[in-house]
Amino acid sequence: MKRVSVRVRKKGQLTLPVEIRRIWGLREGSELIFIYDERGATVKPMRRVKVREFSGALGDPCEDEVAFSILDPELLPLYLKEKYEG
Repeated sequence: MKRVSVRVRKKGQLTLPVEIRRIWGLREGSELIFIYDERGATVKPMRRVKVREFSGALGDPCEDEVAFSILDPELLPLYLKEKYEG
């Protein structure tokens, strides 16, 4: 695992190094997810995965897409809350 440091700019913006953008396949408009607590954070690229690939575990696979970040279980409660309470 590599480490890189980036500087936060005036409006909270940062620039991801080109190597990370290339490896993760990021383009303008790509989404990242931050999983964090008071000790630190993990940043991962968001990926769209067809529900059909998960055998209908979240309902009729024709209805939805689920946003997972490299299939982290932490994202499932966020998705369900947004879908059913949002």
